[in-house]
Amino acid sequence: MRVLWALAASTTLAAASAGALPREIILPVEEFRDRLRGGWAGQMIGVSYGSVYEFVSNGKPILSPLRAWKPEYVGNSIFQDDIYVEMTFLKTLERHGIRPTHAQAGGDFRDSLYPLWHANMAARTNLKAGILPPRSGHPRWNPHADDIDFQIEADLFGLIAPGLPRACGRLCDVFGSIMNYGDGLYGGQFVAGMYTQAYLEKEPTPAAVRRCIDAGLAMIPPASDYAKILRDVIRLHAENPGDWLKTWTAIEEKWAADDLCPEGQGRAFNIDAKLNGAYIALGLLYGEADFEKTLEITTRCGQDADCNPSNAAGVLGTLLGHSRIPSQFTEGIPALTGRKFQFTDYDYPELVAACERVARRLIQASGGRAAVRDGREVLIIPEQRPAAPRRAERMADFPREDLRRWAEEFEQRRRDVQAKSIPVERWCAGWRIAALGAEMEPGVRRVFGVANALVTHPVSRREPAVLERRVALPPGRPALVLRVASFDGDQTADWLLRVLVDGQVAKSETVRSPGRWTEVTVDLSRWAGREVRLRLENAAGGASEWSWEAGYWQAPEIRTE
Repeated sequence: MRVLWALAASTTLAAASAGALPREIILPVEEFRDRLRGGWAGQMIGVSYGSVYEFVSNGKPILSPLRAWKPEYVGNSIFQDDIYVEMTFLKTLERHGIRPTHAQAGGDFRDSLYPLWHANMAARTNLKAGILPPRSGHPRWNPHADDIDFQIEADLFGLIAPGLPRACGRLCDVFGSIMNYGDGLYGGQFVAGMYTQAYLEKEPTPAAVRRCIDAGLAMIPPASDYAKILRDVIRLHAENPGDWLKTWTAIEEKWAADDLCPEGQGRAFNIDAKLNGAYIALGLLYGEADFEKTLEITTRCGQDADCNPSNAAGVLGTLLGHSRIPSQFTEGIPALTGRKFQFTDYDYPELVAACERVARRLIQASGGRAAVRDGREVLIIPEQRPAAPRRAERMADFPREDLRRWAEEFEQRRRDVQAKSIPVERWCAGWRIAALGAEMEPGVRRVFGVANALVTHPVSRREPAVLERRVALPPGRPALVLRVASFDGDQTADWLLRVLVDGQVAKSETVRSPGRWTEVTVDLSRWAGREVRLRLENAAGGASEWSWEAGYWQAPEIRTE
């Protein structure tokens, strides 16, 4: 029989059975490692399982058959922001210790090089503009403060804090306030809190899952909208224990329109933390501690359908331990050894080892210790009860007109930061950026083997990124030669390339070349011998309206036959 924890001698088993928390938890190190590995494996599997459904079904559940799982699919996790952003936080804890300052945590995040979206993107923009945490995540400076970002990257803080919800909460306050506020911050605290409890559960049962959800709920203010939506999910599950779709429908009808994200207002798209957090809780409750069932239901809820199953499977993976996750889901993970998660120094084994190092320091700083009992090493962890923030902060409490004005100010700040930070002349002299979106980290850097490639992204679904220059074309048969590519993290990634000469469309074609440079030649014979204005556009389009739309450019050339 598996032994996960034992009560210290000062606490009786009868008291524990009656609901009293032990003063100390004794967690065998081999059990801790199994749970830690299970938590990371769950995240990796969950994000890969749902990756093809991310924002494919918005405002409606996915009722058609889901893609059958194959072991190699877990390799997708190497490229997922749900995973690699957490490792920036982990590196901060390794470098600065378990009590980093806002400035230390924010500085490492500011200097990251990976593409970011929504609250994360806005926070990094603010940090580059000198707006430090917690202001960088506040609605006054961050129009995405209620979005899902910290929720999808808070798993780390629960994984390194077994049975330590208060220590976990302190870390969430420091790191979560970089990019989020109010419900956006509470989403991360809820998720991380579930992990701290998952370590304490002896058996993976539906009752244990419910205790994890309750532990996460205890981490956030009861008066917050996030707590309210979770209580709705719990109540609806009790009323409809066999019908997840009925619960989903009720949550959708009550909460789906409540999204303050500038890109989500009035649209089916919803990246609000609390709605997606409700899907995590729904998937866990109706999944009934069954790993595959939890993955499926959480994914079928739609919206951020890779992040949500990643969180849910991560919590359940911690509760189960790696050894109890069905083997068809974990058998592809050993092949990833030696492959570092994108933008990080960690592969899977080193990630787990680094988390153990930080967890041991956190346990010791919290009054715990390592010891040897009956010939095996154990972690002795002091009792901690969850503590929610004293008052609920709500982005919705700010006047809508103020939120709109602050969002406009942020957009101008974003453009200013980008203009200063992108060395276009280093890419190709004479060109200028006339319009540029913020997503997927635009800039000049090494891409796909080219030292000074330019990365752009459309401003919106309707407004392209634009590069312009005036040039005197030679006589004869001049041609513009472009070498372009699309995002390498998804084989369906594409974008629409348009080339205009003095306002006339000379070329329009879809670029689908993930991670591979392809050459596009534009005949300029009609304008030979004239000075013209060239305009290159990276527009949204192709197979998906708004997914992985970054354009990658080598320096353009003009050739003459």
